[in-house]
Amino acid sequence: VFSSWRRPRLHGPRPHCVVDMRRAVLKGSAACGATAAGVAYYQRLPRTYGDHRTEWSESVPSRFYRNWLAPVIMKTDAETAHVTTLAAAQVLQALWLLAEPSWTGSTPLDWLLRPAASASTPPGPSIRQELFGGRLCFETPFGIAAGFDKNADLVPLYRLGTLPGLGFCEVGSVSALPSDGNPKPRCFRIVEDEVVVNRMGLNNIGSLAIAEKLKGFEVLGTATKPLPEAPPRAPIGINITKTHSPLIMGDEAVEDFATSFTRLVPYADYMVLNISCPNTAEGKTFEDRETLQGLLARIAEARGKVVSSSPPPPIFVKLSPPMDNEQGRAQLKELVEVARASGTVDGFVVSNTAGDRDMPLSKEGREESDKIGRGGLSGRPLRARSTASIKEVYRLTGGEMPIIGVGGVDSPEAAYEKIRAGASLVQVYTGLVYRGPFLFSDMHTGLRRLLERDGFKSVSEAVGVDVALAR
Repeated sequence: VFSSWRRPRLHGPRPHCVVDMRRAVLKGSAACGATAAGVAYYQRLPRTYGDHRTEWSESVPSRFYRNWLAPVIMKTDAETAHVTTLAAAQVLQALWLLAEPSWTGSTPLDWLLRPAASASTPPGPSIRQELFGGRLCFETPFGIAAGFDKNADLVPLYRLGTLPGLGFCEVGSVSALPSDGNPKPRCFRIVEDEVVVNRMGLNNIGSLAIAEKLKGFEVLGTATKPLPEAPPRAPIGINITKTHSPLIMGDEAVEDFATSFTRLVPYADYMVLNISCPNTAEGKTFEDRETLQGLLARIAEARGKVVSSSPPPPIFVKLSPPMDNEQGRAQLKELVEVARASGTVDGFVVSNTAGDRDMPLSKEGREESDKIGRGGLSGRPLRARSTASIKEVYRLTGGEMPIIGVGGVDSPEAAYEKIRAGASLVQVYTGLVYRGPFLFSDMHTGLRRLLERDGFKSVSEAVGVDVALAR
């Protein structure tokens, strides 16, 4: 009976194309399985950091990047290299998520593919911090600045602690409406001075699309809403700004900000109001007293309506680096006073890129900058100016409001300088371009070495020690 309905088999050997296809499928399945198993094991290995007393100041992977990969990358268009990096990271993220139980669900082979996570405490001073009364925990003070991941494509990668030494990340800037940004070319390097100049124009897919994406990632848990029996998740900040359009001004610009805030705050561990982006045609629209007061009042209203958690996610204001003179300090003082008086702002991000070129550039770098034209400058020449701004904000706030320091951070020494100036956390962007992703691990080891050298038992003890506060 069985043979009567069974499909007749063709006589002769199977065609070569069928055999080759089956072999390819089997080989591909085996490779994917082996990769997933390898990622699963690596994901559960303890994060070990070298002994700060014996480790090199620059790790072998960082040296390999600087000496071999960076010269090749520098020959590639800056934006093309950025897009390629994001694409490669998304492939890594996809493999990483295959081994994440909260993403794929449990399987009968979890005992083999997903061994229990283990922890490793690095030697030396502690660089772990709890800020805002313990609401947010940062395993390290090092984060990625806004601008790297504008569309929040790599949030799982940051949350799951894929990069050794990375403590948090800030995505965006995100606007209420999608924007293609400025015409290309719009991102440039000045290699002689380790600088990036960009006039991207706030290109992003819009707050509605990004909110949907972040909602899908909630299954992984967040820093403020952890999953039971899951490792701690790294905090993720969301940086929002006004849509890049000269037609959106005044009250419409305030509502534009509020729309993004309302959509995104449910998925953020902290929020950042970017009032100081120099890369738009209409310039900086919120860096004066009246407009900033109106914006903060509207954000406070929006937060009261949409945030059900108590307390709500902290709100930071991102400031530009003013000139280190009386006029610049007066402008900075006015903005900080407005922010503090609002009762809405919990901290500051200092500083954004610089739209001017009043900073130490080499002769070749200045000539290249003149050719490039307008755009926000970031990188090593911004380091001193940013640090001076951090000191001033720390002094103005009496050290009572956390500061995220950013600008020219490319080494443990640069990060430590900003911490001593008053920054509780530091962010990197251009440093990743010239130093590579293992910079975070190098800073982890290097910061512990510097803290121990100066007699500190934790990074919290070093915050603001270079600033004299009025008592």
